[in-house]
Amino acid sequence: MSITEVLTVLFPHLADVCVERVSLVGRSVRIRARTRAVEAICPKYGHTATRVHSRYERRLCDWPVAGQKTILHLQVRRLFCRNIGCTKKTFAEQVPGLTVRHGRRSARLTEALRSIALALGGRAAERLAGRLVSTVGRSTLLRLIRGSGRSTTTDTPCAGDR
Repeated sequence: MSITEVLTVLFPHLADVCVERVSLVGRSVRIRARTRAVEAICPKYGHTATRVHSRYERRLCDWPVAGQKTILHLQVRRLFCRNIGCTKKTFAEQVPGLTVRHGRRSARLTEALRSIALALGGRAAERLAGRLVSTVGRSTLLRLIRGSGRSTTTDTPCAGDR
C-alpha cells in the first residue's frame, strides 16, 4: 500500500488538499498540507476568484489517529473578489467538508464533539471528549449544541399547552 493510499484511508476528508508532510511530534501527529483548488468562491456573492492576495497557515485540530492528537497545518490563500460591488475586497478560501470560517477544528472533529455533547451534556461530555478526542471545555461543548440548529427537545405538549 502506497503512502497516498494510507493517507486516503486514514484521512478521507483531506481529499481536496495536497498533503506535503506527515510527522510525529511528541504525542501528536502533524500534517502539513495546502489547498489544491485553482479558484475559490466569494462567500458574499458567490463569484469565483483566482487572483491571490496572500497566503497564510491555519492550524486545525482533527480527529485523533491511533490515540494521538492530530494537528493539521493547512496553507490557505486570501483572494481578491472580482465583483467590483462586493464589500469584501478579499476573502479566505475554505475547503468544503474540512474548514469553516474562523474554525479551529476540522468539520469532522466538530461534528463528533457535537454528537458527544448532544448525547451527554456538559460535564459528562467534557470527560468523554477528553478521553476520546481532545481536551475541550464543557462551555465549548454547550456552544456547539446551541450552534447546531438541532432541537434538543421533542415537540411533546406540556401541561397547560393548547
